[in-house]
Amino acid sequence: MLNFRLLNILTSSRSVRTWLGIISTLGTGVLLDVLLFFKLSIVLGPWITMTALAVNTAAGIFLMNYLTNLRNRQLNDSIDSGNYNSEVLSRYLSSLTASLFIITPGFLNSLLGFVILLPPVGIKIGNRMARIIGVDWQEAHEFLRLNRIAGTGDDKYAEG
Repeated sequence: MLNFRLLNILTSSRSVRTWLGIISTLGTGVLLDVLLFFKLSIVLGPWITMTALAVNTAAGIFLMNYLTNLRNRQLNDSIDSGNYNSEVLSRYLSSLTASLFIITPGFLNSLLGFVILLPPVGIKIGNRMARIIGVDWQEAHEFLRLNRIAGTGDDKYAEG
């Protein structure tokens, strides 16, 4: 069944402008990254450029694995202690977003991912993304805390 409210939101002029802006920005970033790749290939040679790109992506994978594990531990500690801290949740979401940019091959993508990892930028982006997708950090923290207390944190499905 078609959700007309969702269709109305998605086809509104503000929503279309927002999505077109996001897509055009990402497309421009990809084009600039390809141009940078070609320029570096001309200057350094294709093999050195490909090696640098591979090393950049591999380092990004290891870094993001470490950071997401760190943010996950911070989130679990916050939930276990019962202390609500919106910065922990915001930085967790922004770390996941930054990992998408850092792991994707490209020099500009990695630069954008590292900018997102900066604490003030990460908190703002995490809060902005939560607002866009409609997540209230206080409710999310309470849900996760109650889920942990009930002992259903590791279960995929509720038993009933």
